[in-house]
Amino acid sequence: MKKIITLTMTIALLLVIVVSFAGCGGEASTTAEAVSLVDVTTEQGISLKLPSDMTKQDNGAYANMETGDTAAFGVTEIGGDPLSSATEEKVLAMYQSKYDDVVVTSFENGIKINGKEAVVSQQNLTTPEGDEVTLTLVMVTDDTNNYLVNFVYGKDKTDGALYKNLQACIDSITIASTPDSTSASTSAGTSVKDDFSEYLYNNFGTIFEPEDRAIQEIYTEAALTADSKILAKALSETLPAKNNALLEKMKAYTPQTTEVQEVHNLFIQAVELRKDAYAQLFEVLTQPATEAEVDAAFAVLDESDAKIEEFLTKAESMKKDLGV
Repeated sequence: MKKIITLTMTIALLLVIVVSFAGCGGEASTTAEAVSLVDVTTEQGISLKLPSDMTKQDNGAYANMETGDTAAFGVTEIGGDPLSSATEEKVLAMYQSKYDDVVVTSFENGIKINGKEAVVSQQNLTTPEGDEVTLTLVMVTDDTNNYLVNFVYGKDKTDGALYKNLQACIDSITIASTPDSTSASTSAGTSVKDDFSEYLYNNFGTIFEPEDRAIQEIYTEAALTADSKILAKALSETLPAKNNALLEKMKAYTPQTTEVQEVHNLFIQAVELRKDAYAQLFEVLTQPATEAEVDAAFAVLDESDAKIEEFLTKAESMKKDLGV
């Protein structure tokens, strides 16, 4: 059965491998003037020109690991809404659900790139790691599939090759060939691999795990103060709000395969257990409690930690088995 994906989900598919690279850039070792444009054809059937200082990565993206310049690609079958229905508000809402300080600086729909209907949207945003980047999303359609290219560079890296050649890269985009989505979706290994790669690098690694780590750090810092008032405030105010926000994002994400959904559910269960543990710890901290009640609260916290370990073990096993 073919996967039918809505336009909103299509945009979400590239949110984003590229952000993980964007913050790693230091000073470029070569100047943009010394870089030429080379022809690239991706496994998604997209042909375009990219700066020669960007090399192919294991996940299929092209990146300059010194500057953080990145290009990532995707293709999905068109669902219920055509590309023409994309609006600035829809794109903004999608990015705002995952990143901070999102500002759409330009948006064009109804344009054509090499004869194909296209949308180009550029936005500035801040990644979960605090990096300020400029992300340009290009979507091109052949009325059967949406082809996506995400270009990302550091907001302040205006001397890089990607920044200086961005328009030329966009203008060069063509659809080299239409992927055989039927054969791809009938291969369970390929389908699970792609779905797990999307989950691991575009959601867990860039959104869920950083926010989960921040929650645990808040709890640890409050506990280490040995001040019951500080810990109680964290348990009753800061931590519930952050746990709820994380759970909302995690439950809003729907993997495309049952295998990835199962591993994702383990993470959701771990966060829900931790939320319950924090509530119980607040109770025993602020009201008279027996030793058994205190032990029970910490037991739930231990159960949450065990579920996290189960999730990580399962994810690592899938990563090795699928070659992600």
